[in-house]
Amino acid sequence: MLSGVAAVGFALRDAQAQNATDAVTLDTLSVEGAGAGRNASGSQPGGAVGPVPGYVATQSRVATKTDTPILETAQSISVIGRQQIEDQNALTINQALRYSPSVTTEQRGGAGATRLEQFYIRGFTAPLFLDGLALPGSRDASASIDPFRVERIDVIKGPASVLYGQSGPGGIVNFVSKMPRFVQHGEIFVQGGGFSEVRGGFDIGGPIPSAAGPLADQFAYRVIGLGWKGDGPAVTTQVERVLINPSVTWRPSADTSLTLIGNYQRDPFSGFYGGFPAVGTVFPRNFGGGVTGRLPVDFYDGDRNFERSDRTQASISYIFDHDINEALHVHSAARYLRTEGDYRSVYSAFSENTGPFSSGPLIDRSRIATRVGIDAYTIDNNLVGKFDTGLFAHTALVGVDYRRFETRTLSTAFPAAPSLNVLAPDYAMTIPTPPFTTDARITSEQTGLYVQDQIKFDRLVLTLGGRYDWASNFGPTRSLTTNVVTNQDVPSEAFTGRASLLYRFDNGVAPYVSYSEAFEPITAGRIFDANFGSVGRIPDPITSDQFEAGIKYQPPGTDILLTAAAFDIRRSNATNADPVNRNFVVQTGAVGVQGLEFEARANLAEGLNVIGGVSVIDARTVSDITTTLNQVTNQQVPLRGRVPVQIPDTTASLFVDYRFTSGPLLGLGLGGGVRYLGSSWGDPANSFKVPESVLVDAVLTYDLKNLDATLNGFTMQVNAQNLLDERYVTGCFSYSSCFYGLPRTVYATLRYRW
Repeated sequence: MLSGVAAVGFALRDAQAQNATDAVTLDTLSVEGAGAGRNASGSQPGGAVGPVPGYVATQSRVATKTDTPILETAQSISVIGRQQIEDQNALTINQALRYSPSVTTEQRGGAGATRLEQFYIRGFTAPLFLDGLALPGSRDASASIDPFRVERIDVIKGPASVLYGQSGPGGIVNFVSKMPRFVQHGEIFVQGGGFSEVRGGFDIGGPIPSAAGPLADQFAYRVIGLGWKGDGPAVTTQVERVLINPSVTWRPSADTSLTLIGNYQRDPFSGFYGGFPAVGTVFPRNFGGGVTGRLPVDFYDGDRNFERSDRTQASISYIFDHDINEALHVHSAARYLRTEGDYRSVYSAFSENTGPFSSGPLIDRSRIATRVGIDAYTIDNNLVGKFDTGLFAHTALVGVDYRRFETRTLSTAFPAAPSLNVLAPDYAMTIPTPPFTTDARITSEQTGLYVQDQIKFDRLVLTLGGRYDWASNFGPTRSLTTNVVTNQDVPSEAFTGRASLLYRFDNGVAPYVSYSEAFEPITAGRIFDANFGSVGRIPDPITSDQFEAGIKYQPPGTDILLTAAAFDIRRSNATNADPVNRNFVVQTGAVGVQGLEFEARANLAEGLNVIGGVSVIDARTVSDITTTLNQVTNQQVPLRGRVPVQIPDTTASLFVDYRFTSGPLLGLGLGGGVRYLGSSWGDPANSFKVPESVLVDAVLTYDLKNLDATLNGFTMQVNAQNLLDERYVTGCFSYSSCFYGLPRTVYATLRYRW
């Protein structure tokens, strides 16, 4: 009771301090006990980085780095909020993004999805950001973000280099951390199910008790912890995780806030990362001995004595916001991240025993080991100014960001490992770890200067943005067998831009057109150029551009947001081997993607939430001089005109959640979803397709206070993913590498909130 009175007191005092400059709404005060200054409102419920009410976000910073309504943002954005993550019981980021159109998740199957955040947006790999700051990428030491520490996930679809620097054409994904709140709150949960798994966590925070001193009411804290242990999706594998995520916010006034966030996470076991032959998963296989069929979905191609994925990550970051006055706002954020990974794997090898005509019980295998350490430094500073010039209202942004990723990688070659007899698998062989053969110490740097102006004339919104980046990759790679050192020094520069036009009608309809660009530095290969002598010159960066036209609709006074978009993306300047000058490359590779997508999000009535989406994508290599082997005909075929692997032509999804608010079923919640994954090509030669699949999810919840008043705050939830136990393959890279989706999994969760 005292904490509630204190929270109201803090709210009233902050409101008095803020009254002189900004309007204060009672709704905001009653929820968070905070002033409604511009920096504060962004982190409040419904704000641009705050909790999402239900399933419908109305604001986001991800596309503009300003607090902009999604209805006025001329680019496709999907926002997955906390409630959706919990209702669907998303244990990984891959699972949290399953219902987002044009996003295809679990590229390494359901088993591999517990290890890395790997997915495609509009047919391309997407870089990851946390609180607007880039995360380093490395298969064996990538930072992993657990959904429990995330408030929301904001997805930009299409090139985004103008604000974020080097990135691909598909878009980016930004995770928004849970932040301290100036109201007392707490949550504890325990969960069991899946593959003999047990998970538990807590999320506790609020204002610092007044007994801590005269300045206590300026501080709020939050501590998040989680533990996860159990079997992995494949036999003999394990999953284990522990994390702690403390944070504290200092808010000396309604105009200023500073938040410090720490994180420590340890993943000593992360399932496995293997793949299986297409003949035995997509197609039936004659295993011999009268056994014909497909490998079981929990099949394991490795060795439990050899397998290792031991990853540790720790970080410290700050987020600072300050309103200089009504027109100027400063934002600064920075993070230091250290992550280490120790990786070993035995995996299916490229051989005749994994090709299109393979048969028999033996699967040839190879082995690999790496040890990776990454030190990542990132900082972003920007200034937002609001002003008018005649009839035009401006929201101008100018900023500079910097990132430095220092990576040390010890790696081995890919020597053979003993073959595995799938009819009598031995998962405890004595397989020696191969010695490290290379030691690479590579530093990647980027400095970017960006500007943007959002210009409003009545209902018309024109957004113009530009950015210049200076990037470099440098450092030595030593051969541990020959002691030869190769030094890499690859600088690159690029200008990227964006322009868009949107008109917002009074009835909630907002049509728009936009153009955006992205770039990716090329770190390997040289272009033959006589002006540069025998060493050649550094290739130009890969460039991407997108034209998008769409329409957004939010009926006034409703929590409904409908969006539709058509897009045309081209990624150019990929390198191919130079057919004339040996050991050089030419930049002739290009991929084009055209598509349509539709997304609907709605809080339709009290207790009813709906999300749905459809995407249709046509992707193909539009320019390339190289060929690839068609393993069926044993002929080389051109890549030009062929479709890249793992890009389904169509995806569709629908998820509905309903909570009874009256009557005899009061407190009961029912929900479910359907996901359709269209077919995709399984090898670069386009000689076989991975079939389509339809998956069903379900959720049942009950608020236990309706059973007994003493259980107020307790809820029980049961989730079933792939309820019908559909056997499906998420995709293939080749005949040797296909990946099963997860079988039916059921989890029960008991949660207590106060």
